Amino acid sequence: MKILINALSGIGDALMFTPALRILKDRNTDLQVDLLAMFESVKQIFTYNPLINEVFFIDFLHQSKIKSIKEVLSIRRRKYNYSINVYPSNRAEYNLLNFFLCSGKRIGKKYNHSHFFRFEFLNQLKYPEIKDRHNVLQNVDLIKEIVGDISDSNVPPMEIFVPEDKKIEGENWILEKVKDRFPVGIHAGSAILKNHINKRWDVNKYIQLCKVLISNKNAFILLFGTEKDLNEKIKSELKDYSEFASTGDFMDSVSRLMHCKLFVSNDTAFLHTCAALQIPVVGIFGYTNFKELYPWKSPHKIVRLELECSPCFFNSPRPARCKWNGIDEFKCIKQISIDSVYQAINELIN
Repeated sequence: MKILINALSGIGDALMFTPALRILKDRNTDLQVDLLAMFESVKQIFTYNPLINEVFFIDFLHQSKIKSIKEVLSIRRRKYNYSINVYPSNRAEYNLLNFFLCSGKRIGKKYNHSHFFRFEFLNQLKYPEIKDRHNVLQNVDLIKEIVGDISDSNVPPMEIFVPEDKKIEGENWILEKVKDRFPVGIHAGSAILKNHINKRWDVNKYIQLCKVLISNKNAFILLFGTEKDLNEKIKSELKDYSEFASTGDFMDSVSRLMHCKLFVSNDTAFLHTCAALQIPVVGIFGYTNFKELYPWKSPHKIVRLELECSPCFFNSPRPARCKWNGIDEFKCIKQISIDSVYQAINELIN
C-alpha cells in the first residue's frame, strides 16, 4: 500500500504528525509512506526520518505555476492508495492539491470554521475537527481508516531524527560557546503570517528574564530563530552571555537545540521541536489554544492568562484579531509577567 502525506504547513504542524506516522509504520511495516513538503525546513526534517520512503519538495511559493503543476502531476502518476492532508490545513488550496495529487482515497478534516469554497468535499474521508483536542490526536484520527482504532493513551511522543555528522557539529559548537554554563534556549519571535506577530511576548521581558537566569542559574542564552532584529536586541543587552544559535540550515539549529537544558518560547515551531527532543520547555501562550498545542508528551509548563476571551484563535485562513482596542489589545500576551514565567521555570527545572 502506498500513502502520501501532504505536510504543506510549517515545522510545528509537520512534527505533530510524527506520532501518527510512527503508528502507521508500526502497524504495517510494508507500507510505503512518502511525504510532500513546500518548506525547506520540513523537507530537511523528513529527509532524515527513516519512516519516510521518499520526500518530495515543491516550491509553490516561489516557482512558476506551470512548473508546480507538472511536479504535482508527476507525483499523481505514482498512484497512491491514500493521500492525507496533515492537520491543520483549512485552506481551499490544500484540498484542491490533494484532489490533483491522488486518484485513490483522499483524507482530510471537516473543520468547525469553514465553508463550501474551502472544497472539503473533494476529500472522500473527512474526520471532524474536535475543539480542545490536541493536534497530535487530530492527526492520529486521520489514519484510523488505515490502521483501525487507536487509544489516545497509546499515542507515542513526537520524533525528530538528527544525522550523526550534525550531532557532532552541534556538540562541538556547544562546547566552544557554552563551556561550563547552563544552556538555555530562547525563541522570542514567531511567524508573522495571519497576524501571528501578536503571539510574541515582549522582547524587553525576555531580556529581563534572561538577565535573571544568567544571575541566578549561571545560564548561557542561546538565541534561536531567524528574527534578526529581536535577537540582536537581546544579544546587545546580554553580550558575552549569549550567542546566535540558528543558521539558514534548520538541522543546524536542531543539533544545537538538543543540548539545551531549558527552552523558553512563544507558541512556535521551536516549542514543538523541543517536545520532539524531550527538552524541558516553558511555553508562553496568548490567544492560541494551549489545550491543542501544548508540548506533546514532554516535560513542560504553560504560562498564560485565564481570560474569558482567550483562547480566541481557530484554524482558518482568517488572521488573528483582538476584540479589545488600545492598551488592552492582545492583553492575553502583553500582561504575562516576568515573575510568572520565572516561577514556571523554577517549577520545571527543580
